Amino acid sequence: MVRTIAAKDLTTMFRDGRLPWAGGVVLALVVTAVTVGWQRQREIASERAAAQALDYDDWVAQPERHPHNAAHQGMHVFKPDPPLAIVDPGIDPYVGSTIWLRAHRQSELMFMPAQDATGLQRFGELSAAWVLQVLGPLLIIVLGFDAFAAERELGTLRQTLSLGISSKQILWGKALGQFWGLGLLLGPAAAGAAIVVVAGRGEAIDVDAAARLGWLGLGYAIYLAIAVFAVLTVSALGRSSRVALVTLLGLWIGTTLLAPRVASDLSRTWKPSPSRLTFNADLGAEMGRMQEQAWMANFGVATQWSPDLPLDKWGVALQVDDHAGYSVMDRHFARLWDTFGEQQRVQEWLGLAAPVLAVRAFSMAISGTDFAHYRTFSLAAERHRRVLQDLMSEDLVERADPRGTGHFDYRAGADLWRRMPPFTYAPPPVSWALRNSGRSLAVLIAGLLLSMAAAHVAVGARRTV
Repeated sequence: MVRTIAAKDLTTMFRDGRLPWAGGVVLALVVTAVTVGWQRQREIASERAAAQALDYDDWVAQPERHPHNAAHQGMHVFKPDPPLAIVDPGIDPYVGSTIWLRAHRQSELMFMPAQDATGLQRFGELSAAWVLQVLGPLLIIVLGFDAFAAERELGTLRQTLSLGISSKQILWGKALGQFWGLGLLLGPAAAGAAIVVVAGRGEAIDVDAAARLGWLGLGYAIYLAIAVFAVLTVSALGRSSRVALVTLLGLWIGTTLLAPRVASDLSRTWKPSPSRLTFNADLGAEMGRMQEQAWMANFGVATQWSPDLPLDKWGVALQVDDHAGYSVMDRHFARLWDTFGEQQRVQEWLGLAAPVLAVRAFSMAISGTDFAHYRTFSLAAERHRRVLQDLMSEDLVERADPRGTGHFDYRAGADLWRRMPPFTYAPPPVSWALRNSGRSLAVLIAGLLLSMAAAHVAVGARRTV
């Protein structure tokens, strides 16, 4: 009986044109977004790989110079674009992809694409994830707003119940019909995305990307299921189809369009983060204190680069200066990033009221485009920067310090530059991403259970109407 009801509803959605027309628009947007994402990723991957190779070649080919000057020139490293960025680019357009590794200071990602975008960027970037998160619930509203209300208006709901069919069977039949309709629309698109993501780079099958795609599909299936049961709940409670439609559109605007901005503001209020000016001032002040202590302990001078420091100690002084700042930078950046993580957790919990917040966090985490993945790349870049800094300082200690007053006349060449290895970065595996996204997945599952319970209560309350 459940399958019969589902088949009847699916046929109705085809006959009145809602499924082919509304669903076709959403499907076209998903296909377009995946195609654009694939083309974008091909360009980005080739550009970043070429830029990384050219930057290292420039490092090796630089002329003879003092190693500390070379450390100030530094090098650039580029964050590789994860395979599932085709589906969900996440925060990458807003944080950039390039880090300048230079002497003395830890750098942040630079060259954010959003800086060159128009004001439309604030509404989000067209991607398959955006279409599913924002337009997916709207499609379900169009397909199911009158699932119960229309039958109540026509009197067929009372007739169906009089045949001995339970309200729960009707609920699950209508839900199954919605799932079938969504499957017909999104199934082929999901299969095409899987082919593009898993084998679209012309390489061997990416097992990690395949696993990520499977988990991503599960997350969006739960999210859309929440929307299905929420729509059926309102349709069962609404006095008419018109009332149900207006109510659902209001809920969609509030929970899908307004909720992300409200949640962002609330998270910053509850877990405030320092401004860039405050962060830099606090970091600089503590670094200054730690470095003064290190200079006093090692050289007996309280002022950095004091004229009392012999020139045959400048290489050692650079080592001491940098190592004194490493722990300070680690502490300040960790505190800042932990604050961002707390803000993210607040938004995930708010996903109980607005599931789009939970699915957005889960989608970015599994796709490898969330803040946690940004943090791992930044840490890897910082480790590489310290290798560069320490290598230059060690060479100064070995070759420039013995020259005394001729310290700054020393010039290193390609033999030293080649000792600095090229930067390589391996993103964490899907198991790591799952551990970091367990909260958002749990919130989605809780939301599904709540929406199912609400639908059962709503249908039971109106079973004789």
